[in-house]
Amino acid sequence: MQLVSIQNIDQFLNCKVIAVAGASRKEKTFSSSVVSHLTNKGYTVLGINPNFVKNNTQQNEFQSVSGLPKEVKNLLVLTNPTQTLSVVKAAIDRGIKDIWIQQKSETPEVIALCTKNNVNLIYNQCIFMFTQPEGMHKFHYNIKKFFGGIPR
Repeated sequence: MQLVSIQNIDQFLNCKVIAVAGASRKEKTFSSSVVSHLTNKGYTVLGINPNFVKNNTQQNEFQSVSGLPKEVKNLLVLTNPTQTLSVVKAAIDRGIKDIWIQQKSETPEVIALCTKNNVNLIYNQCIFMFTQPEGMHKFHYNIKKFFGGIPR
């Protein structure tokens, strides 16, 4: 199992386009908070959710990883752990090599698959902590940093 370093995180965040598997249009969900936060920080966010209507007018919404534009190289996974493996397999098949699996979405099988395929993998970390955190997330970041829990 690979360790996550600050270099892994920086590599992921240096892009300006991030696809988000498990995106939701429902306000007050964790995924909509992530999408809003990343958008406010200057990222272009492409949402992925099988419930998004095919051929819908929303330019940045997709039903699957396979429907993403070819230039998308970064994927943030916010899915239920039972769905993570299939999403990550599709991403690897598509050539995506920078994958962040949000806390509680990872599984040992997914981590092993990413390691086997030389994916720049970030897992067991919260995306909010590393994207100019504010409020509660900034507080959590500082506590985690104080106790040595931030990757180096």
